[in-house]
Amino acid sequence: MLRHLFVVLALITTGLLGDRCMAQPQTQPAKNDYGKAESWLCRPGRQDACAVDMTTTVVAADGRLTRETWAANPKAPVDCFYVYPTVSLDPTPNSDMMAGPEEQNVIHHQFARFASVCRVYAPLYRQVTLTALRAALTGKPMAADRALGYNDVVEAWKYYLEHDNQGRGVVLIGHSQGSRN
Repeated sequence: MLRHLFVVLALITTGLLGDRCMAQPQTQPAKNDYGKAESWLCRPGRQDACAVDMTTTVVAADGRLTRETWAANPKAPVDCFYVYPTVSLDPTPNSDMMAGPEEQNVIHHQFARFASVCRVYAPLYRQVTLTALRAALTGKPMAADRALGYNDVVEAWKYYLEHDNQGRGVVLIGHSQGSRN
């Protein structure tokens, strides 16, 4: 039974089942302003979610340990634009634009290390929350707006292209709901 629950949750988070399980919202929310610093989890040169020490210990096959120091590369040759996975624990159907510990942690675990090879950009977006996905699984769908998160990511991308890219190469990185957007 538990295995089937995980399969259904995976289908919802990847979007294969989600549109059929979500109630549709009734109003159109305002656009985000990606010119505001608080609309981004990561941007180059800031003390933010990506500005963490990623120094690590490497364990060789023979068990020998070595320390691998890490530093962001402010002169990285390309940019990385990251759209994080479904992590929001907000009690509403769509997340708000305030970074909670879950958004901060996913950046630390999945994206911050990229700052050693690229300039990092990670916008906040109003994704469908885990709360809404759980509600859909129990047959009580909430009025989650899948287009809201998508539109946020499009607006962040447009802002990035207009103000930051300057013709540089860019790697798009997404995971789970973040890859759908």
